[in-house]
Formats: sequence, C-alpha cells, structure tokens
Amino acid sequence: MQRLFFSDVHLSPTRPERTRRLLALLRSRTPGAREIYILGDLFDYWIGPKHLELPDYREALDALRRTTADGVRVVFLKGNRDFYMGGFAEGTGVETAPDGARHEIRAGRQRVLLCHGNYLDCRPRLAHLPEEIIRSRLVESVYTRLPASVAKRGAAFYRRVSGHGARRQRAAVRAAQRLSRRALDALFREGFDVVVCGHFHRPAKYVLKFEGQEKTLFTLGDWTDGSSYLVEENGAWRLFG
Repeated sequence: MQRLFFSDVHLSPTRPERTRRLLALLRSRTPGAREIYILGDLFDYWIGPKHLELPDYREALDALRRTTADGVRVVFLKGNRDFYMGGFAEGTGVETAPDGARHEIRAGRQRVLLCHGNYLDCRPRLAHLPEEIIRSRLVESVYTRLPASVAKRGAAFYRRVSGHGARRQRAAVRAAQRLSRRALDALFREGFDVVVCGHFHRPAKYVLKFEGQEKTLFTLGDWTDGSSYLVEENGAWRLFG
C-alpha cells in the first residue's frame, strides 16, 4: 500500500498557485495512494465552520471531499498555525488524528511517528504561550462567534505580527536550527524507528544513531516554490520537492 505525506501548504486566497499544486498532487497521486497524511499548516488561516461557506478554499475542500469519497483515507494533524479547525473534518471527510498533534503508523516493520514538528523545536515553553492562549476554549468560543469578515481581519492581523512571507522563511530556518535532539531521542526511546514531521519547511532525510541503532528523521518542505511531499510503500521511502 502506498502512503502520501505533506505539510506546510499554507493555502491562501492570495496564493492560488498553491491550490493548483495541491489539486495536481491529489489528481496524480490518489490513484496509487490509499492513505494521505497532512502534517499540519494546510491553511494560512481557518476561522472555524464558517470557512466552509466562504470561497477562500472551496476548490481545495472540494478536491479533498472527492478524494475521501473515492475511498482514500485522509488524516489531518494540527500544526502550529491550525486554529479552530471545527467543520473541516465534517465538511471534507478528512479524519483528525485522535491525539491532534501526533499519530503512529506502521510501515513494513518500522514503527513510525508522524507530527507537525513544532514540539521538536527546543524553544522554552514560554515561547509557545501565545499559541496556547489562542487555542484556549474561551478564545475559540469567542472568536468562532464573530462575523466572518471580522474573524478574517483578526487572522490577517495575527499573520502579520507572527511573520509571513520572507520572515516566515527565515523563522523556519531558525526553527530547523533549533531542532531538538533531546526531543528526538525521547521518541526513539519510545521505540519509533522513523519520525516524519513538518514545521521546518526544509525537505530532508537524516539518518541518526541511537543506542547503536539507525533511526530516520524526515522533515517535509513547504509549498512556497513548489510541491513537497513524501511517499512510503512497503517500508520504502521517497522524498520529493
């Protein structure tokens, strides 16, 4: 069975080329892939169930709906920019990973951990505090009741203050430099052979030594300049983009 993995598409109404790339990938890979895993940051922003009725992501949502209707299992893991995802799974047939931020699969004899990767960033917990506040039930309850136009302006403001475009790329490079070996070793100690993560915006394969055994880390690329994805089939891995 073939599986497909990607992350950090950052779909945006102002970046239609990213939507076109996603549609092309789903068309070309769906006939072979029976499972698709989206490892976070699919959208630049999502304002809750109201977004199903807006034109912003209609083509992408329709394509995902067709994909799941064709019997392909699509699983979504939350990224550090995925807030208030209510309605997304119900409107597309996509599954949300039960743990939200991480998901385990088997690939041949390999035990594989999928995650967005933001918690592998070794910044102190205080640096993640703004995200935790925004994700709180209270803030979500208030925000998702706002008119769509107001909610979108709020999301646009958050994108400006949190960095986007060239600043986002520089932030991703810094994040990759902070990739925590301690956090990875904790996962390897749990028994994982392969870790696949998004967030760092750089497609790469790392073969690491842990207690005398070889372990593998894949980081997925972003979609700023093209499609980036990973394919697994019967325990063999191929990284594209």
